[in-house]
Amino acid sequence: MQKIISKEVKFKDGVGKIHAISTGTVSVKKRFKLAKGGNILSKINFMMDKEFTEPFPIWAWVIEHPEGIFLIDTGENANVNDEEYFKKEGMFFNWLNTSQFKFDVAPSEEIGVQLSMLNLSPDKIATVVLTHLHLDHIDGLKYFKNSNILVNDYEWKHPSFALPSLYPEWLSPTLMKLHENENSSFTKSISLTEANDLLLIATPGHTKGHCSVLATPENNSYLFAGDVTYDQQQLIDETFAGAHQDFKFAKRTYHEIKKYAAKNKMVYLPSHDWESSVRLEGDIFFS
Repeated sequence: MQKIISKEVKFKDGVGKIHAISTGTVSVKKRFKLAKGGNILSKINFMMDKEFTEPFPIWAWVIEHPEGIFLIDTGENANVNDEEYFKKEGMFFNWLNTSQFKFDVAPSEEIGVQLSMLNLSPDKIATVVLTHLHLDHIDGLKYFKNSNILVNDYEWKHPSFALPSLYPEWLSPTLMKLHENENSSFTKSISLTEANDLLLIATPGHTKGHCSVLATPENNSYLFAGDVTYDQQQLIDETFAGAHQDFKFAKRTYHEIKKYAAKNKMVYLPSHDWESSVRLEGDIFFS
């Protein structure tokens, strides 16, 4: 198990903390991470690929904010390798999820268990923000029945490769309608706090409704980027993952993030980059 990385930050209305929690690891096909071909051909190529990447972390992020405790994504759970786990999704999705990914998640690595190491419980998490609906971002939802679950309205209504049979039966998320922003680096966003220092921003590409969370405590910014890219180098090089649903949207997202980073000290924190925790801990800015 990776240790939890914690960072103290100063928000407008008080001191807070950011915690990085890895809920196990996942290996993907190499062409899943790095695309070969366009929107459609890249999907065929990664499914035919026989080589896997090294294991990547599955980060979830806790933000202790003066207005409440937020969780960004919920990570994976230890049942993901059970033989029957994907059967309700039909033959194709059962094959896809058991052949294209290799998960390694211990019960002790589930988000609900690890919160206790921060002296927190799931009931203390006021708000859960989902960047998108893929299983390694929603499979810890079972712990958060009493939390407010936020999902981009477009992501909920137009999901890409989501697996509804894995959702908790009680799941009825609050659907967020993002607004156009002419004076912002990002095309669409909505504030999650009264202080406007935690924003849900549209970052489509990996899915068409994919979102990221931008935290702006004093002096620095932290972009919790979900699966915008698999690591920071992909953003620098503007290379696409084979898993991206729309390369045109992804390119626009890359440019918006870079535009923001050119004007602000921003730490870039995608969900499957081992260096994300290093950048968080050391305030290593995107450049």
